Amino acid sequence: MERKITIVLMVAFLLLSCGKEENKIISFSQDIAPFLEITCTACHYGGRQEPNLHENVSYNQLTEGGYVTPGKANQSAIVIQLENGHPENIDIPSSQIKILKEWINQGATNN
Repeated sequence: MERKITIVLMVAFLLLSCGKEENKIISFSQDIAPFLEITCTACHYGGRQEPNLHENVSYNQLTEGGYVTPGKANQSAIVIQLENGHPENIDIPSSQIKILKEWINQGATNN
């Protein structure tokens, strides 16, 4: 009987711990910059279109250029733009916008 209770508690713990991704710390260098590099630099690189989203400068461009309001994703220009549709009709996955918003709401740190 004790073994069954232990197994039930372990399964319950595993089920409760699943889906806790919303508590994950979003890393700019691992989660945001690679996405920007792949998806955005065809246009947003080397002065073609502001902000410059090349991996080496994208953090400063976003935070110092007024595109990101740390802690306030829904007030951040980049989120507003992406949620209202990219001007070039580029389809940005909603899952990636969600990660971007989480990063901003976590303080938009350069981690």
